Amino acid sequence: MQIKAKAIKKYAAMIAAIILIAYVTTGLRYASYSPQRSATYLWCVYHVHSNMSDGLQSPEEIALQARAAGVSLVLLTDHGRPNVASSNFRKTIAGVTVVGGSEATLPEGHFTFFGGRHAPGFRVSSFPPEAMEDARSWGAFPVLAYPDDFRFGWHYWNADLRPGGIEILNLFTSLRRTSLASRFLLAIYYPFSRYYFLKTLSFPSESMIHWDNFLQRDRTWAFVASDAHGGFHITKFLPIKVPSYADTFSFVAMGIDRRYSRDPELAIRSGNFFNCIRGAAEPEKFEFSAQSGSQSFATGSDAPAKSDLHVEVKSENQAMRLVLKKDGAEISESVADHLDLLSAPAGVYRVEAHLLRHPLLPPDVPWIISNPIFVGMARDSQRSPGNSQTARSVLPKHPELYKR
Repeated sequence: MQIKAKAIKKYAAMIAAIILIAYVTTGLRYASYSPQRSATYLWCVYHVHSNMSDGLQSPEEIALQARAAGVSLVLLTDHGRPNVASSNFRKTIAGVTVVGGSEATLPEGHFTFFGGRHAPGFRVSSFPPEAMEDARSWGAFPVLAYPDDFRFGWHYWNADLRPGGIEILNLFTSLRRTSLASRFLLAIYYPFSRYYFLKTLSFPSESMIHWDNFLQRDRTWAFVASDAHGGFHITKFLPIKVPSYADTFSFVAMGIDRRYSRDPELAIRSGNFFNCIRGAAEPEKFEFSAQSGSQSFATGSDAPAKSDLHVEVKSENQAMRLVLKKDGAEISESVADHLDLLSAPAGVYRVEAHLLRHPLLPPDVPWIISNPIFVGMARDSQRSPGNSQTARSVLPKHPELYKR
């Protein structure tokens, strides 16, 4: 029996050693990963909490971390209806523009608004369509938050809802949707590399469907949400600054053309930006445009019917698949760095780019998601998402998702 016990201990030690070696070897492989960076675009991070609500650091400290992460524009969304201090905040710090805003909790769910010209002395309406218009009346841009989060999910989908934007990816929602096994692996490999988190990212299909339905009603921009707090509290007086703001900002962001360097917020309001998992790579070039004669139309624009669509994405040593969607349905794809559609029929077009052989990001998870171009769309209203005007009602494309 004693010999048998010694043999069991020996084999157990051998198995433990093998597991440890495999863990360290795999961890070192993740530690060696570094995403490709590009100086082509400005980067914006949205859904950020400061110490004006439940974030751990001040806007000034957040700006310094944003600069370290290569970010030029930070959109704060501190809790409140509104958060007066945050909504009145607008400052350029160390070359980073910080624009204040609020995250409001309504009976039907959460929405954010940022960039207001002034914060009023009253609370936003509890009725979702009126709450969106309240934000617009202050000059703010309203975004529907956590559309399909099992804890904070949105419940009002009636046809009179007109947000300026919708979160198609929220990092905390993505984490909460993962399995316990995935969270365990994330915890044990995080000391080697924060980018292991890319393995768990996903764009909820429900959120994408909601966005496509909104696009049939009116202009609505897609946002990737950092939901950054700079860490968390173990107790009220014991903050843990993991993940830091800089770490969170390195995962996802919105890409903006450098011609907006004097006013990057304008690009966000006009829809002329793209969503990117920049922790996987930053593109050297991303172009999605429509051409009609000598005229060119960027994302967020209305283009004439029969315009030609052009997609081009360049990123060093990255094999990719480009997908062109019309009214939410895939109509064309290309396993190359460009895609063209001549004489496009009327519809709402957007692009997804996938990396095919990335070491961390799964190939079925979009790396880049563009905002739309509206081709030959007849509109009763030319309202931009940030302006307060009533748009016409359009029945949703997927009515089953709009039942209360």
